[in-house]
Amino acid sequence: MEIVAIAIALGVLALFIIVARGGLSGARFTITIRGSGPAGVHVQGAVPGHTASDVAAFVAELGLPRDARIQGIPSGERIELRFSASVPAHLHQRLRNFFYLHR
Repeated sequence: MEIVAIAIALGVLALFIIVARGGLSGARFTITIRGSGPAGVHVQGAVPGHTASDVAAFVAELGLPRDARIQGIPSGERIELRFSASVPAHLHQRLRNFFYLHR
């Protein structure tokens, strides 16, 4: 009986750690467009090398549609960017340059 309780407690602890580090997607940061201008850009988590206001200002200039999402997923020592389908493909490289080159 004690083994089952320990296993459940460890499972809950692991889930808590995963959610605390960025949710079930494993994202270190998520940027979601909720409206126009920098105020409409929601930044969740920490973007390495950037302040949330700098990220919001840059992303707002791109004119992404509402509900567009950009996620930074840890991949070894790097962070891989993932884009929702509503982020136009021609902006992917520009976003990578911003996040990777301005550290």
